Amino acid sequence: MKFALFLATGFEEGEAIITADVLRRGGINLELVSIMKKREVVSAYNVTIVADKLIEDVKYEDYDGFILPGGRVGVDNLTKSEMLKDWLLKANSDQKTIAAVCAAPQILGHLGILDNREATSYPGCTKGMEKAIYNDEMAAITDGNVITGASVGSTMNFALAIADRVLGPEKVMELHHELVIRD
Repeated sequence: MKFALFLATGFEEGEAIITADVLRRGGINLELVSIMKKREVVSAYNVTIVADKLIEDVKYEDYDGFILPGGRVGVDNLTKSEMLKDWLLKANSDQKTIAAVCAAPQILGHLGILDNREATSYPGCTKGMEKAIYNDEMAAITDGNVITGASVGSTMNFALAIADRVLGPEKVMELHHELVIRD
């Protein structure tokens, strides 16, 4: 099981790092993949993260799932990658896991991936999601192979929803215990 989490200048670092942490703890091989021309990617709050790889150095076939963090500028930059958008469309067709949080579900909306699916996003970031069944009450929603999350504040729920789809509920309960998640 191998996932790619895509980074672009202006990404929301909490959404990227928490998701990567939870999935790697769960045993998922997750790579941070930069869509920029370099591995060093500066986040929305000026934290530099070094990606594992550049998008031009990886292949679609190597991954079982694709994850998009939010951050307004980061999402705008992710949207500029035609390769990424092609991969997301193919992943949806192939029923691979696709996950997007905060403003990033808008990318999926514009591609038609959220049409007639229940989804959430950061409040007000719904452009392109007009054909989705929008739910602003949930932290994270899984509808088929697509997982959406509301914001950095709901990233733990988002990451655990991905883990649940891929690893199952027993492993998610182990992660709950290890991470000391309390209600």
